[in-house]
Parts: sequence; structure tokens; C-alpha cells
Amino acid sequence: MKLNLLLPTMVGILISTTIFAQSKKKTSQPSTTSPIGSWKLISQKVTYPDGQVSMGDSSNIFQHKILTPTTFVVTIEKKIPNYDNKKLAVSVAGGHYTLVNGDYEELTEYASFKGFETMKVNYKLTMEDGKLHTVGTLSGSGLDGKPTIYDEVYVRED
Repeated sequence: MKLNLLLPTMVGILISTTIFAQSKKKTSQPSTTSPIGSWKLISQKVTYPDGQVSMGDSSNIFQHKILTPTTFVVTIEKKIPNYDNKKLAVSVAGGHYTLVNGDYEELTEYASFKGFETMKVNYKLTMEDGKLHTVGTLSGSGLDGKPTIYDEVYVRED
């Protein structure tokens, strides 16, 4: 009699344990107020020192920014016709950043292009409706000391 009760009880425990172990863990929603995470550029307005303006969005600019609590990485991809229009990384930069009261400064430590050592990247960073919005200047890197103004909006990827 005990064996008749023990066997179904053990089978039930094993099944319950297996189901629990394989169930997906609930993940918390990313913060809508923290810039920490992985971001995809959705719009960009660039104003050059000579006054020319360039507009871009996620259909023609494939830029990603990853922010940890202290470091950043920016990658730019380009569709390459000779590779069946697959996207290849054509530029990458990274290093540390500071963010104090919305003032964001990148301290670039490595990049796939020359002149990154003299670049100065200073933005005002805000979170708007869960989107990362940066407006600021990029100077140095052969720009004759004249800053280029960037206005960029990113959506969270993670």
C-alpha cells in the first residue's frame, strides 16, 4: 500500500521539478529613465561647421551605442553591395564616459579610425519617453577645431 502511494508521489515531484526548472524566468523591464543598455539610432541631424545639415534615420544609418555604468561602445554598420547587402561594421569606438546632471562626455580610448585621440565628444543626454536623446558637439579629429553638432535619438535594443 505504501509503495502504491510512494511511486505516484515521487513521479509527481519529479514532473513538478522538471517543469519548474524549464520554465522561463521573468525578466524585469528595462528602465525608462536609465541610459544603461544597448541602443539603436533612429534619427540623426548633423550640423557641420560650414552650416551644411545632414539628416539620417535607421533606414540609412546603422549605428548602435552600448552603455555600461562607466564605459561606452559605438558601432556603425554599412550595407555592402558586394556582400549581398549584408551589414558590416565599418567603424567602432569605445572607452569611458562621464555623466553628471545630464552632461555626457566620451573619453575615447580606442577606435577604428585615426585621430580619435584628439576627439572631444560633449553632449546633453536626456531620456524622453524611454528614448535616449543626445545633443552636443564633436570636435577635434581633423575638424580644424570647429565643432560639428549632433542631435541623435536612440531606442533601446535590450
